[in-house]
Amino acid sequence: MASRSTRLGLQFTQPHRRVLSSKDVSTQSRRNASSAALIRGSRPRLESSKLAPLAAAPPSSTSTPSSFFTPSLCRTRNASTSTDPPQTSSSVLDWNAFFRLRQSRRRYALTSSIITSVVSTGSAITAFSELPELADQITRLVPTDPVISMGIATFGATFFGWLIGPAFGNSLWKLLHRSRLPEFTIKERAFFERIKKHRVNPTGASTNNPVPDFYGEKIASVAGYRNWLKDQRAFNRKRGGNYSSTV
Repeated sequence: MASRSTRLGLQFTQPHRRVLSSKDVSTQSRRNASSAALIRGSRPRLESSKLAPLAAAPPSSTSTPSSFFTPSLCRTRNASTSTDPPQTSSSVLDWNAFFRLRQSRRRYALTSSIITSVVSTGSAITAFSELPELADQITRLVPTDPVISMGIATFGATFFGWLIGPAFGNSLWKLLHRSRLPEFTIKERAFFERIKKHRVNPTGASTNNPVPDFYGEKIASVAGYRNWLKDQRAFNRKRGGNYSSTV
């Protein structure tokens, strides 16, 4: 009898424990759900009126934030645009650029000489034809045939215009190249120092051995300068003098 009673007691107690355990689980799940709902309710939510301006006008930030999804190329490009570009070597005046500027200055001077000589010649001819008194004064100064006197005066006016032409041409060239003018002046000073140092002594010149470009006016490039040095050596070899090395 005792064993049967104990079995019956165990049978009654086991379902009761199972029911209690399921009740505990249900209450625990309810607590978790209520706590999650409280956390969601406690989080601050942005109103629709606040979200609209943000969507319409995104934050103006020039730099892209670095993240795992941002490519490194984009980050490098943004960093390069924010900084100033470094100065390249092309902005520095080298010797070839110096010789090109020197040639352009010579062209400006030559063109202005041609223009001023033509203008002065035309002005002289117009003045001689329109003012007879001026032509008479010239014939008194040069007591020869009037045609020869007018020709000499016209040639003098042409020569005067040719001489004053480079002044206008150089002024215009300096005005157009004023950004490179300080560097050009430094290079030109150094170039003339080299010419003075390496040019030959013209005392030994002759018809068979003329002086090869004493002022270096025909030099138009670095290769032309090297050829000029070779010509100086050849002149000294023909003359039989000593020539110091230019290396």
